[in-house]
Amino acid sequence: MEQQYKTDSEIYAVLEREIIDLTLRPGCSLSENPLCTRFGAPRSLIRVVLQRLQENGLVKIVPYKGTTVTRLNRDIVDELIYERIAVEARVLRDFAPHCTPEHRALIRQRAAAYDELAKAETLDFNRLYEADTRLHETWFSAMGKMYLWRTLQNAHADYSRFRMLDTLTTGGLAEVVADHHNLIDAIERCDLAAFEPLVERHLYGGIRRLGSKLTEEYADYFE
Repeated sequence: MEQQYKTDSEIYAVLEREIIDLTLRPGCSLSENPLCTRFGAPRSLIRVVLQRLQENGLVKIVPYKGTTVTRLNRDIVDELIYERIAVEARVLRDFAPHCTPEHRALIRQRAAAYDELAKAETLDFNRLYEADTRLHETWFSAMGKMYLWRTLQNAHADYSRFRMLDTLTTGGLAEVVADHHNLIDAIERCDLAAFEPLVERHLYGGIRRLGSKLTEEYADYFE
């Protein structure tokens, strides 16, 4: 048994992270009894957690059959990428003319943190994911668009797992690092026309890198 988790929020956070980082693969079963044993928690608490996971699109509960981790919906992934390109490119266009030396220093610092993680001998994929998130958050925060940023982040059941699948399997970290630095260079040049194609290339990178694996090797990850 793992350490005792006292609240549903603590248990939820563990299972959410394991679903997002694909420790719990799309389509796998989550049974109440093993979860009760694992977390030292009563069935009533586990059921609250599973219900919350279902509300956030991470699991599907079928009465009398059980609970499974949801599979990714490729159409939703495409729509979320499309939405984020439109929103993030606009935020960057607004941000670049107002980017201060302090902003530039923070962006460089966060990009460097990602670069170091990407060069590590043993990759920590959760920390890479978090470092990427912090970097992109920078311009949303600077423009006072954190509600918008949280809205984009909360629509993560499919897109975040897709990002993790890309990070875990394609070895495309060098390309991601290059994309980050191209974005930073465009900010420093205040090249407003560059943002949409750069963001589009960056966000569609996973689809490009995974290619035919989406319909072959990882077909069972998708609906």
